[in-house]
Amino acid sequence: MPTPQQGPIGRRVARNVAELRAARGLTLREMSAKMGELGRPTLPSGIMKIEDGTRRVDVDDLVALALALDVSPNRLLLPESAGTDQGVDLTPEVTIPTEDAAWRWAVGEYYPFPLDAPTPASEVVKFMAANRPHAGADLNILEQQIAKHLASLKPVARAARAAEEAGVPFRVIVDYMRLTDALDTLEGQ
Repeated sequence: MPTPQQGPIGRRVARNVAELRAARGLTLREMSAKMGELGRPTLPSGIMKIEDGTRRVDVDDLVALALALDVSPNRLLLPESAGTDQGVDLTPEVTIPTEDAAWRWAVGEYYPFPLDAPTPASEVVKFMAANRPHAGADLNILEQQIAKHLASLKPVARAARAAEEAGVPFRVIVDYMRLTDALDTLEGQ
């Protein structure tokens, strides 16, 4: 039974740890051993309590659990899938409307706040620059580059919106754009 203090993310982490451990065929004892090897010793009973929600997970536990399960911390924090229309509770008072938006927010691609109004592009670019430092300084000039190439980009945006309306998940559109050269090569074979 979940602890009363545990919020929606804590409950989700508990479910995800249990599901991922089972999917990998790890026993509680094996998971405990992996946690020990990572410098975060946790008894099998502690793993069981994490999974049933009676033990809270701090950030150090979260990272060790993610390493032990070969996933990113985000995979433990968010639902398994993205692209559905189900909302994702972040706190008892904040729900991101879709799983896709929650994942895009978590990886620093998207700024959905405030939820009831469109976010100006300049705020999205600032969010991306602050949350994707691995992308380098390019994000700092993204707004200028978009403005410079706006005429060429507008048809791409219209096509992406049309694909979304036809049911293609946003992440598939983005991945297709990233893989276009490889996919074009495959089509020619």
